[in-house]
Amino acid sequence: MADNRKAKLESLLLREVAVCVQQQLSDPRLGFITITRLVMTDDLHEAKAYFTVLGDPQARNLASQALNAARPFVQRAYAKVVHTRLLPQLSFVYDDVEYKRTTMDDLIAKARATDSDHGATPEPSAPDPRPADSLLPPPRR
Repeated sequence: MADNRKAKLESLLLREVAVCVQQQLSDPRLGFITITRLVMTDDLHEAKAYFTVLGDPQARNLASQALNAARPFVQRAYAKVVHTRLLPQLSFVYDDVEYKRTTMDDLIAKARATDSDHGATPEPSAPDPRPADSLLPPPRR
């Protein structure tokens, strides 16, 4: 039941933080920013909002500075809809999942380029050693 409450609160906060950042903040340092996810601690006292921004590392640093400066404003914006005893303290963190995914894709492409066929055909999966009959569930009796 606590997980359900936490998930609902995370969803609510994600929506409120994203709307506030997109529609109410007018800091030019933000650029093209997206709030990707929000994760709360188990005690519901802290919330980390993960963001991505279009551009180079300098754009990421500027967006991070702008978000940290606007943190009290964003917290006040979601305080109206969060009905908990203590207001979760917000922090912003750059979401590097997309960067890691791109890096991994590049590594896979480089590895495939060293194959004899230069990655033109994927490796076939190994056939299942079990007979086809054993993959079916047993008949009902």
